[in-house]
Amino acid sequence: MIQRRLRVVKWLGTTPAIGVCTHCSREFKVPVGALRRTADAQASLQEQFDRHECEPEEPSQTADVLLRQEPDGEEDEEEEEDDRKKKNDDDGETDDGYSE
Repeated sequence: MIQRRLRVVKWLGTTPAIGVCTHCSREFKVPVGALRRTADAQASLQEQFDRHECEPEEPSQTADVLLRQEPDGEEDEEEEEDDRKKKNDDDGETDDGYSE
């Protein structure tokens, strides 16, 4: 049997904020009130982890989700703008900030 473990994936300084189960990938979040003390945050994550029952995802579902992810449109727009700037810079003209 695969042993499940709690892994902290996000820290706020030295305080754990978000953890996941290494077996089923379930996410556990520390309540805001418990973030003030590291010991409270650790106890909260451990309690949530201990109470949960693993429901492993089927591999086919995971693969299907990964195949459907598409890049954000913002990145494409930024790349197009960068390409236009490079093209304008490469035309050999000096750009002093004024137009004729």
